[in-house]
Amino acid sequence: MSIRETEFSDQVEATVTFSGKTQRIQWRKEMSLLDAMLNAGIDAPHSCCSGKCGTCVCKLQAGEVRLKRNFVLSETHLQQGLILACVAAPVSDSIHITYDNF
Repeated sequence: MSIRETEFSDQVEATVTFSGKTQRIQWRKEMSLLDAMLNAGIDAPHSCCSGKCGTCVCKLQAGEVRLKRNFVLSETHLQQGLILACVAAPVSDSIHITYDNF
């Protein structure tokens, strides 16, 4: 494995649609999706940053994440693909989420 491959093995690619704009960002596995978006310059909505308020809710369109905590989304919401960006950790290598049209 090359040094470059090692550098990126702890990251996944996230495709984010926000306010009509879609962009790809690198998401380090040890940080939340919200932190990855903020680091990439995406002004994603947020407030509590601990899975309690729901301000950061978005829809998972592709891929899989795990929510470290969830105090606001019901089982129905989860089945609809809604996630909390502030506590989302990647499971799959590629994720696509949207804040638009859900």
